[in-house]
Amino acid sequence: MKVCKVIVMLVLTVMLCSCAGQMKTTTPKQDEYAGITRIEGASIETVQKESRVTSGYENIVLNPIQMSPQFATDYPKMKGEFQSSLLEYLKDKHVYRNVEDHLKDTKLPKKTIIVDTKVVDMRIVGTHARMWGGFMAGSSHADIYLKLTDAMSQKVLLERVIGTSYNAFASEFAFGSENSLPMEMGHIIGEYIYTVAPVK
Repeated sequence: MKVCKVIVMLVLTVMLCSCAGQMKTTTPKQDEYAGITRIEGASIETVQKESRVTSGYENIVLNPIQMSPQFATDYPKMKGEFQSSLLEYLKDKHVYRNVEDHLKDTKLPKKTIIVDTKVVDMRIVGTHARMWGGFMAGSSHADIYLKLTDAMSQKVLLERVIGTSYNAFASEFAFGSENSLPMEMGHIIGEYIYTVAPVK
């Protein structure tokens, strides 16, 4: 009986250590965004219901997404995956004259929106942690700060914190799917921009 208890304790210890190594998270600095409207549980469908803020912009410039050194260490692929998915999503709309992830020159054309984004909070449960811990490993989530600025006047048109999360129970049976969270956030924020700042 004692041997069985020892074996069970060893198995639980291995599981917890495995989960600890795969579940990376950093405490977010919520105070920075206390006065900014938050959109929780965002998806392509939900952001399509948001109200228009402005219109008439034909060009979009995406500044690189910002993140703390800790997030950059924990999720080294996040920046590239998010940036490319947001860029391609807006280009695929075929409504904007130009969508660029950097300035080609110092002179911005008229009717241009500058997009700034920053990781407020993020947690992606790794495949091994999900396999060992199941739903008890918790949910993966991401909160992204978004700012839209008129390039000519430098007037801030909109600020939001947009967040989404994966259901821990559903993720238990879809190993690896949580790794697509950065790309999904790129699509969600792309749809949000298209909705609140249409060309016409």
